[in-house]
Amino acid sequence: MADTLHNASPPRRPGRFGLSALAPDFPMLWGATTVSLLGNGISSAALPLLAATLSSDPIVVSSVVVVGRLPWLLFALPAGVMADRWDRKRAMWISDLVRAGLTAGLAVAVATGSAGIALLMVVGFLIAIADTVFDSASTAVLPKVVANDPEKIQRANSWLVGSRNTVESFVGPPLGGLLFSVSRSVPFFGDAVSFLVSSVLLRRMRGDYHVARNTLGDIGLRQAISEGFTWLWRQPVLRAITGIAGLFNVACLAQSAIFVLFAQQVFGLGAFGFSLLLAVGSFGALFGAAQAGRLNKWFGTAVSLRLALVVAGVACLVTAAAPNVWTAGAGEILAGLGAAIWNVNQMSLRQSGTPDHLLGRVTGVHRLVTYGAMPFGALLGGVLASLSGLRMSFVVAGAIMLALAVFASVTITRSRVAELTAPPADSQSA
Repeated sequence: MADTLHNASPPRRPGRFGLSALAPDFPMLWGATTVSLLGNGISSAALPLLAATLSSDPIVVSSVVVVGRLPWLLFALPAGVMADRWDRKRAMWISDLVRAGLTAGLAVAVATGSAGIALLMVVGFLIAIADTVFDSASTAVLPKVVANDPEKIQRANSWLVGSRNTVESFVGPPLGGLLFSVSRSVPFFGDAVSFLVSSVLLRRMRGDYHVARNTLGDIGLRQAISEGFTWLWRQPVLRAITGIAGLFNVACLAQSAIFVLFAQQVFGLGAFGFSLLLAVGSFGALFGAAQAGRLNKWFGTAVSLRLALVVAGVACLVTAAAPNVWTAGAGEILAGLGAAIWNVNQMSLRQSGTPDHLLGRVTGVHRLVTYGAMPFGALLGGVLASLSGLRMSFVVAGAIMLALAVFASVTITRSRVAELTAPPADSQSA
């Protein structure tokens, strides 16, 4: 079909579909991403557990998440411009070094007993600033790593999303909960090491990932941002995806910001049990990432995106009504499935359909909306939990996602996807 990004199937085995078959530098990019995601997975369990030991107030706990997401509102656009001006590889490994230093400092504070809610907020805010630079650069660098081949872009995203859900969602959280039970500081030291290893691997990439400087010339920051925003706004599919993804993240953060309290207070789980509940969603996510290309072949990318939203919405409602932890785990598996299919396809469409010299700025605008929405989702989750109980956050999140599926059926159509991805690429820049 015309909207399937060449009906790419995800990699299943080494060789033809293996890492090195995609591009010489892709193993380094994948390795750096994977080891860093492992550290993130460890911290994703350890940080809310640490916050919960400092306060049992849902609003206070969710505020740690809110502050950690604010830099996406403040710095996503400048970070996108940087990704279109600088050597993207250099921006990535320097960002990793900054994050390593900040995380190590937090680990020392935790080890010495001087970490409080305020410190968690400050460090989380600073790390997220570096995140904005890394994310814009890494998203923009991928198409060039795989020679701008749409099929390879989707296969590469399947590898990356699969890794995210293996190490960040499956391996990392239980390990983080276990390490936190042993020593509160160890998970954060581990995260710092992961950033260092990622930096080393990124520096081993041999390709030239500069962007031609004459594409921006001497234009100012405001004009550079305006060009990225204007181009994105004129693409109906990418504009719809950006708006949907923003509300999708509001729904996701409404749940995740209070999920540690949900696990503890509703099901009586400890640190390790909470980490396992986080991890089970990766089973669905791994399947979704591996089968995204096949679903596109059967239904087309547009329909796959809508199905992903429906599955994610149903997952929220299953978790909301869960009478026991096993049903909640099933809800998490469905949530992982929907999120993975959505992420593989929306990232691949954006990377395939955006000219290289605009990709950093377009990513910055996309992240401003999608990641910038996260603090509002986290705050919404905390308020709903305080006013109506912990389950209400999941009910509202499910309603939002199902409404988004209806909206997507009108805005993300086969014809529009085909128009976005059709060659020649320069015809899309008008």
